[in-house]
Amino acid sequence: MFFYKIKYFLKLFLINFTILYLLLYLIELGINFNNNKLFKKTRLYYLNILQEKNPNDKIYLNFGVYKLLDKSNKILLLSGYEDSKILLCLDEKNNPVYYFSDPNGFNNKINSRNDYLLVGDSYVQGMCVQNENNLNAQFKKFSYQTNSLGVGGNGPLLELATFKEYRDQYNYDHVILFITPSNDYLDLSKEIKNDILLNYLNEENFIQNLNNEKNKKIKVSILDSFFGDKAQRFLNDSLSVYHLNLKSLLNSIEDLFKNKKNLKKNFDYLFNKEIDIIFIKVLDQFINSLEKEKKKLYVVFNSVNPDILFPKSKDGQYLKNLLLNEKLNKLKNYLNNRKISYFDFNKYILNKYNEKNISTMFKRIDGHWDHYTEKGFYEISEQIHLNLLKN
Repeated sequence: MFFYKIKYFLKLFLINFTILYLLLYLIELGINFNNNKLFKKTRLYYLNILQEKNPNDKIYLNFGVYKLLDKSNKILLLSGYEDSKILLCLDEKNNPVYYFSDPNGFNNKINSRNDYLLVGDSYVQGMCVQNENNLNAQFKKFSYQTNSLGVGGNGPLLELATFKEYRDQYNYDHVILFITPSNDYLDLSKEIKNDILLNYLNEENFIQNLNNEKNKKIKVSILDSFFGDKAQRFLNDSLSVYHLNLKSLLNSIEDLFKNKKNLKKNFDYLFNKEIDIIFIKVLDQFINSLEKEKKKLYVVFNSVNPDILFPKSKDGQYLKNLLLNEKLNKLKNYLNNRKISYFDFNKYILNKYNEKNISTMFKRIDGHWDHYTEKGFYEISEQIHLNLLKN
């Protein structure tokens, strides 16, 4: 009798659990359908397919340096695998975007000479367009030779470290630093917790010598350890592709609770005066180091994403004003005092575009605003040429 009751309750539990899971799965499918993500392939899927077709070639996923900021490794990596085929991202049509990394791990074909060295985050790296449409390619249309030190997820301090570490590997006349206001303050708030990065900020001549053979070997071992068996996790990949892990539903629940907090709690780093001071100090390092070589620094303020450009709430309007007026004005005042030329792409976007046509400039991927479209990359390059470099 006792075992019969256990069997009965177990059966009842399994039936109810199955019904609940099926209901949640239907909600999961609805969320992904609404966000145009239904049964879309992942980067791991494409990586595994390509590896099967080319078993003798080694192909890697793109690496974000920020993912190792809280790790205690012998060195802090500032780029990904070198001289390798890299799967950068999946575009708005769910097609993979690849590039072949240069000897330092960046998305370049190293030029013998450059007019400008571009420094920045994922926009400079080329997300998420084919290489014939990224910034390096767009600047060629205006007769500029460029190489780029761009890594997705980099903030101001990582960008300074990357520049100091790898600047001598490229021949360039001047530098263009791309600042992304919607990300950089958050990124900087995390970067200042890393002791190695602080050395780049506080010690004028500090570098890790990442380009020597010993550190190159350590770099590969750290990357291999980080990725581990990620590229072979077929089960986990299948759960994501077919939404069996209910990831979108769980993320929606998390966002729901997050949005109940007030703006100051969600964006507390924007109210941290220490971050503002360190941001200026980073710019100061760029300017001073380049002045010693009689080279110029140009600064470009990337556009914030359309959700911030065209807010739909009072909090959203406050955030727009905080970023585009209060925060950027502090940086612009400093640059004016140092006689540094800059260009604000936000002003151009707001003057020329609106909610109805902004999709021609920004991509929507997985239901969210992402990076510039091919047209967006062209227009920012054109405007930099006309308003910053041509003068």
